[in-house]
Amino acid sequence: DDDDDDDATARADDAVTATTTTPSRESSSDGRTTANVEGGRATSEGATARALMLASTNSFRAPRAGTKAALEVHVSTWNVGNKAPRADAASGWLRDARRSDIVAVGAQEASYAKTRKTIKPVAVSAACGDEVNFKSRFRKGFFKSTKWTRVGMVAGGAFAGGVMAAPVAPMGVMCGMFTGWFASKRLVQEIKVRIHWFDFLHSALGHEFELLQTQILLQMRLAVFVKKELVPRIRSVKVGSKATGLGNLVGNKGGLLVHIELENGETIAFLSCHLAAHEQPKYLEARNHMVHEILEGTWVDCVEKPKCALPVVTDVNSALFDAGSEMINKMKGTSRQVYERTSDAFQGATGARLAIGSGMAPRKNQAPELLDVATHVFFFGDLNYRLDPGKVVGNEWDTHWDKTAPEMTSTKLANKYDVDKVPLSKFPAARPVAQPGMIEEESDDEITESSPFQIGRTAVIESVGAQEFDQLVKADQLIKSMKEGKVFANFHEMPLKFFPTFKRASNNLKDGKGKKAPAQEQSVAEPGSAEYYNEKRVPSWCDRVLVHSLTGAKDSCSPLEYGARHDVTTSDHAPVYARFRVRLRDLPPLKALPRAKLTLTNLSVTRNTIEDDFLGSSVYVHLFVPHTRTVVPEAREVSSGHVARDESQPKTIGKYTFSGDVLPSCIVGYDAADEVTFAEQEKAATRFALLTTEERIALKENEDAEKSEELPTPVGMDAYGKFVGIITLVDSRYGDKLGTCTVLLPSKGSSSFDVPLLLRSANVGRIKGSWELSSI
Repeated sequence: DDDDDDDATARADDAVTATTTTPSRESSSDGRTTANVEGGRATSEGATARALMLASTNSFRAPRAGTKAALEVHVSTWNVGNKAPRADAASGWLRDARRSDIVAVGAQEASYAKTRKTIKPVAVSAACGDEVNFKSRFRKGFFKSTKWTRVGMVAGGAFAGGVMAAPVAPMGVMCGMFTGWFASKRLVQEIKVRIHWFDFLHSALGHEFELLQTQILLQMRLAVFVKKELVPRIRSVKVGSKATGLGNLVGNKGGLLVHIELENGETIAFLSCHLAAHEQPKYLEARNHMVHEILEGTWVDCVEKPKCALPVVTDVNSALFDAGSEMINKMKGTSRQVYERTSDAFQGATGARLAIGSGMAPRKNQAPELLDVATHVFFFGDLNYRLDPGKVVGNEWDTHWDKTAPEMTSTKLANKYDVDKVPLSKFPAARPVAQPGMIEEESDDEITESSPFQIGRTAVIESVGAQEFDQLVKADQLIKSMKEGKVFANFHEMPLKFFPTFKRASNNLKDGKGKKAPAQEQSVAEPGSAEYYNEKRVPSWCDRVLVHSLTGAKDSCSPLEYGARHDVTTSDHAPVYARFRVRLRDLPPLKALPRAKLTLTNLSVTRNTIEDDFLGSSVYVHLFVPHTRTVVPEAREVSSGHVARDESQPKTIGKYTFSGDVLPSCIVGYDAADEVTFAEQEKAATRFALLTTEERIALKENEDAEKSEELPTPVGMDAYGKFVGIITLVDSRYGDKLGTCTVLLPSKGSSSFDVPLLLRSANVGRIKGSWELSSI
């Protein structure tokens, strides 16, 4: 029965696995010991929810005396275009970030060719006016160089060739050696480029910063730097990645996550992404799908890494190793969809529901979404959302992507294209929706002057030149998708008051022989002019920075500046940056909260269907309140009973009404009896395989210190008004998450709420109800 399933699930959730990778220790130039870990802390699939919930039980703490109560955060993104950066990027764009406390830099297409002419970190320090030259932390010397990588691949190729060509082994050995040598060339080049990129960033930011943590996925990079005095104030760092490229498996597109937890319990997440390119409607849908995949995949599979660990630059094929698990997950999803379609067809023909397998999925603790627990999430990168030329000229969306001339029906139209008199039927209709990872080259055919594309592009260029940014925003695909609730719900972006950053024309003139002209003859067009942008693309704000703040924390993140650096000209994209001031909230510590009981008294949920989505015949809700209890509750304690869908509603709408007798009650606040349970759960979540003897001793000392700490001064019930509760809607049959919402707890007594139901960042419905907080 369901109770037995719950017990089995709880026992399975307690099981934790650990990677077998052990950390190596090394000393940096300043004598500090750091950990170089090629791997991280991982959890089994069944323990993921409990691990993330346990991480969310960390108590808030007051900031240390004399420390900053607010931090300045600088977020930058740049599509490097696979061209080596120059000194102007360091001395201007990156050097200006030195005034911030935290700097996050996301890069796309950053696998440029590193040659002897590529700028060195020492030259970067000189360009930035530093008196002391930057010294790389990466190991140097012949025996630690990439030469041994090439030697190893040559030897491996020779051995493989000799075995496969046994009758003519000498010939096989020679062929294998040549194959290994040429194959290793690209591998070694990628390793060198990664080292150079991180050293380039670090040397530009200067000696005041530490490289806190990095994440890499093929040509994408994410690096987070912090001021040295801020490092001791950081509790933990997690990293994650999600590939959404070819077949939704390869990392040519995807997202990278670095999640940091500060000493007072606040968390800041940086998500750098590269989404699907191209202009047509199907690619817009692909971008929206990728955002949801990235928000889920980077968080669920994130692992904890040491602070200031040396970047792992040799793991160049890590994205391909994840393909197996991705394919398994896709097969699971496919089988569920096939069953749903079969069941729906059976019900339509016979009036009865097809029953296969067990009736109800066991109620499990639901892993909190990144957007539900992170105080601030910065989402940035080459998002590839375009300006729609059809809207700029006053027509409908997606009517001006055709680069060929429309059929002419009159002499007037043959001589001059008149937008107002050509019916919309002459323009290309929206194509089928693309899925993440689909590959289709954008057309580079010659553009006819009277084509819809050229007319629309000319209108966009004129608006850009006149700096009519408020009008252009109305034609932005990202703004449109946000207003429709398809993506980035509750995200915010500063006003777009800078010239579009994509796609810039090459600034290098060439002579008749195809060679680059001398530097003094090169021409750089003014930003915003027609010559500044590629003639086969519509100028667009592809590179963006958005921020999401937790309910109750929106006022603690203040936007300061948002702009683009068009003076960096090596790529067809201009770097984009944004600055924020993040105020650290003064929230009461967990052990100061009084013991209380939070009870949902009534709840009504309306869930709309989205593409490839099937509403279950019954659902239940899961309630979780982070930072208010030291232990993770059992699933049945925070899960409601199963409720059937209102069959009087259309099939595209799922309406579920919960009565008070089936809704859960959640215990919050501190009690000394929780200490024993908390110690057991924390021990189960600790991966001692990744800890050295010194780290185990330090962990034990921290536990003893916390036990010896005096309890903080108790606070009243009104303190709960600063915390949030997470309500999750779950499908009864498969246990799939159908949506979540975060609501501020009642400060005293009871309160009601009526908020959107979100699935990752899409608005999928509405949830309203009431709950009561009572002292026990």
